[in-house]
Amino acid sequence: MTLPEGESTQMEVEHARSTWARTRLVALPILLALLATPSLLAQKGGGGKGGGSSSKQSDEDDTGVAVCPQIVGQHPLLEELSRELHLTCAQEVRILPLMHDEEAVSKPLLAYAAFTAEERQAMRLKVELAARAKVGPFLLPDQQKKNDEEAASLATKAPKKMGKKKKLPASADGFPSEEALSGALDSYSALTMAQKKEMILAVKLAARRDGAPALSAEQATKIDADISFLRQ
Repeated sequence: MTLPEGESTQMEVEHARSTWARTRLVALPILLALLATPSLLAQKGGGGKGGGSSSKQSDEDDTGVAVCPQIVGQHPLLEELSRELHLTCAQEVRILPLMHDEEAVSKPLLAYAAFTAEERQAMRLKVELAARAKVGPFLLPDQQKKNDEEAASLATKAPKKMGKKKKLPASADGFPSEEALSGALDSYSALTMAQKKEMILAVKLAARRDGAPALSAEQATKIDADISFLRQ
C-alpha cells in the first residue's frame, strides 16, 4: 500500500528520531567509561612520578639497600663472592647463571670416584678460579681488584674444601661418570681450550689407572683413544 506523501514524510521523521534516541542510549555509557579510564589508571599507578614507589620499596629493605631474596641459598660461591665484593642485587642476578654453569661441573666432579680427594679438590680450585675470572665483566673496578686479590691468594694455597657444598656419593660406575665429567668440562665456557684439554686428560688418565672403577674392554679402548688424541 502506498501512503500519501505527507504521511510518508512524517513517518520517516519519527523513525529517524527513534533511531537517534536509541543511538544516544548506547553511546552515552561508552563515552562515560572512556572518560573515567584515565582517572582509574592514575589511581592504580599512584599518580605520575610516585607510581613506582611501592614497586621500588618491594625491592629494598627498610634501610634502602637493594636485596635479592631469590639469590639466598642458590649457590655457595655466589654467596661467598657477595660477601667478599659487596655485590649489588643487579650484579647477583647477572652472575647467578654463571654460578649454575660452575655447578654443572662441580657436581660430577664431586662424584668422580677415580680421583683421589686431593685431585678432586685441586680440580675444584681450578673450576672456582675460572668462575671468578668469568664474573669480571659484571664487577666495578674496586670489586675487580678485590676479586683478583682473592683469586691470587687461593691459587697460592694448598687445595682445601671450598664453599658449603655437600660431597656427593662417589659413583662406582666408571665410564658414565668419566664421560659426564669430561663432557661438563668441555661445555664449561669459563675454561680456555688449553685448560679443558689438560683437565679432561687428567680425568681420563685417572679412569685408566689401577684401583679406578672397573671398565669394560670396549670402554677402556674408547678412553685410551681419547687419551692418545688429547696428548697430541
